[in-house]
Amino acid sequence: MLSDKKVLVTGATGQIARPIAEHLAGDNEVWCAARFTHPERKAEIEALGIKTCQWDLGADDFSNVPSDFTHVVHSAALMVTPEHDEGVRVNAEGAAMLMQHCRNAEAFLFVSSFCLYQRQEPTHAYKETDPLGGLATYGSSYPVSKIAAEGAVRAAARMLDLPTTIARMNIGYGTSSWGGLPVMYFEKMLNGEPIPVPIGYDNWGSPIAEQDIAEQGSGPLFDIASVPATIVNWAGDTPLTDREFCEYLGGLTGIVPEFVESEITMDSFVSDNTRREHLIGKCNTDWRDGMRLAIAARFPDVTLSR
Repeated sequence: MLSDKKVLVTGATGQIARPIAEHLAGDNEVWCAARFTHPERKAEIEALGIKTCQWDLGADDFSNVPSDFTHVVHSAALMVTPEHDEGVRVNAEGAAMLMQHCRNAEAFLFVSSFCLYQRQEPTHAYKETDPLGGLATYGSSYPVSKIAAEGAVRAAARMLDLPTTIARMNIGYGTSSWGGLPVMYFEKMLNGEPIPVPIGYDNWGSPIAEQDIAEQGSGPLFDIASVPATIVNWAGDTPLTDREFCEYLGGLTGIVPEFVESEITMDSFVSDNTRREHLIGKCNTDWRDGMRLAIAARFPDVTLSR
């Protein structure tokens, strides 16, 4: 893990970057740049010993953001917008402008997404070299903007000679922000709502727990930063379906999940982790343990079986 560094984390109020920021805060000077439309989130971040500064992804105003960071975790993103051009402007141009502002950093970590892969059959394990095309039934602009953002980040890394890692996030989950897909689906189960699944097949994915996100995002993924950028899948070690983890959570709580076929689901992808395991090793948290910990923390009034 990094120590005695000055680290900028964007998206630190969100699902992926929050555990990284918390993990780094004990041994580093950590800053969070965000819009902070919810003042209570700003207060939560500052209570952890993390400094904050007002910043809007996609804007060219960096007057509130220091430029002397040694490391940057860029996780902030515009996920849902009907305008593809707006998604590209915010996510792609915004990432490149941030790299320009922090061009003297030792390493830059850009959090990308599996949604940019061209969809293949449900159990296909995607490699970093697989074709890109993009699929997100919940918002078609998001994969387009992520593909554009990766191109911008790759070009900026070379032009600025800034060592960079592009880590394509799979299904991250835990206690931060909205909790991720398993937490969202468990809340539906609690409320007696059905879980949406694709028509005629299952969603397969490779969920990764916030404990592994925090550990890998606080040092190992910086260690492999390079010019040209290192591109690596960021996912858990075990492929499983939405049905499988919902039924596991149901077994812990006595709730029987219901499923309904839908044209709109939270699309997921199985990861081929060969490159990640070669570069930084395996994950340390089993998905069952990670999901149990997340549910216990997020829903303290729910009794879990042993």
